[in-house]
Amino acid sequence: MQGTIVCGVTNTDEGRQALATAVEVSERLGLRLVVAHVAEGIGASNGDVDDGESATTQGDREGAAHLLARLTAEYGVAESAERRVAVGDASSLLGQIAAEEAADLIVVGARARGRLRRGLESRLAGRLETETPAPILIAPPRLRRGRRSP
Repeated sequence: MQGTIVCGVTNTDEGRQALATAVEVSERLGLRLVVAHVAEGIGASNGDVDDGESATTQGDREGAAHLLARLTAEYGVAESAERRVAVGDASSLLGQIAAEEAADLIVVGARARGRLRRGLESRLAGRLETETPAPILIAPPRLRRGRRSP
């Protein structure tokens, strides 16, 4: 039985780190990878593409598809990973995609909280807790190298 990882990506360092983590986990464990991007906006009320969709929503959906094509190519999974796009609320739609794909794991990115507060911050992960029973893996941000002295 093959499991499934759904990775929520954005065009940010956090989104890229989530994808890098998801690719590594899926390759190590031999799991199917579904890469998803939810563009902010007002999508169809039922989540399906509709002929009556506004030009703005169509543009958001096309932009999301181009982003996924670029990122999956960049991370070497353009041929193996499945891609899903949606427009609307990220947590509810990513939870819906995870349910439709029977996800065993959801991977999302996070940022460091800052110098004075320890830990990671991922608002999406917090909101996903109420949307899906699937476990959520929060990919930590890459450690930035300090400046080198001359």
